Amino acid sequence: MTAKEALNLVKDDIEKVEQFLKDDIKTSVPLINEVILYLLSSGGKRLRPVFLALSARMCGYTGENIPTMSAVIEYIHTATLLHDDIIDGAKYRRKRPTANSLYGNDVAVLCGDFLYSRSYITLTEYGAKQVQMILSSAALTMSEGEVIQLLKTGDINLTFDDYIQIITRKTAVLFSAACEIGGRLAEVSEDKIKALKDFGYYLGLGFQMTDDILDYMGNPEITGKKNGTDLFEGKLTLPVIKTLEKADNNEKNIITEMFKKKERNDDDLKIIKDIMEKYDIEKVSEKTADEYINKSLQSLNVFEDNDYRKALIALALAMVGRAA
Repeated sequence: MTAKEALNLVKDDIEKVEQFLKDDIKTSVPLINEVILYLLSSGGKRLRPVFLALSARMCGYTGENIPTMSAVIEYIHTATLLHDDIIDGAKYRRKRPTANSLYGNDVAVLCGDFLYSRSYITLTEYGAKQVQMILSSAALTMSEGEVIQLLKTGDINLTFDDYIQIITRKTAVLFSAACEIGGRLAEVSEDKIKALKDFGYYLGLGFQMTDDILDYMGNPEITGKKNGTDLFEGKLTLPVIKTLEKADNNEKNIITEMFKKKERNDDDLKIIKDIMEKYDIEKVSEKTADEYINKSLQSLNVFEDNDYRKALIALALAMVGRAA
């Protein structure tokens, strides 16, 4: 099954998600409507709603609550991106100006707060208490991840375990929550709930690792952002960690001094990319991401084979550039 075929399986669900988002988010404050509409139409792939829908349908769910639960996840995800861009001083996301660059930091942070508030209201209106706990916990954990990453910015001693701790909180926890909610909607057994949580968790890790690899090695025309964004922001990610593991002392000193600087530039990017190329860091990092995606796929072994299970596998592989 191709990724396109996988997405087509839940096309109707995702169209309902889009409509719910437009209807649910309207307020009496025109500026909020303008900013939120801009954000929601920014070309996001709605990956988390897709995985929620596929997980639910794989487990036999035939109800109508996928749009509401997916909307809450999108509110939390979008609010996080808003606050991320403010912290990072980002000017572009997905080839478009960020909300903070268009409307200013004050408006952007308040719209992020609005989205968090809207998520709680929607959860209260439509979500079971169990689902409320899952998503509230996820939002709290993601906030912790932001703080940890901020504290670790520029820390050349960041370990692989530290990195996993950060991306677990920033990315994996929401993928895990989305897949778990799919199972909760279908009321499957706890062993299957655990399998879905594990699937989303490892999927999220592999996805973030791939994104971090693309930040150094990706094509900006495809990724929509300039290479080296993480370097310029002082964030040590998987490619740098793997480079430091293999580099000689002189190269380690070069990288250490690079991250000690207040700002880094394109010359620094070229230097570190040359060192990465020497040790084939792209391949080394991709192997690590693949290991986590493979763990995610193994989690699906407890489920009977059907088209939705095939779709989950196809999309998981596509997220790290592999074919099913």
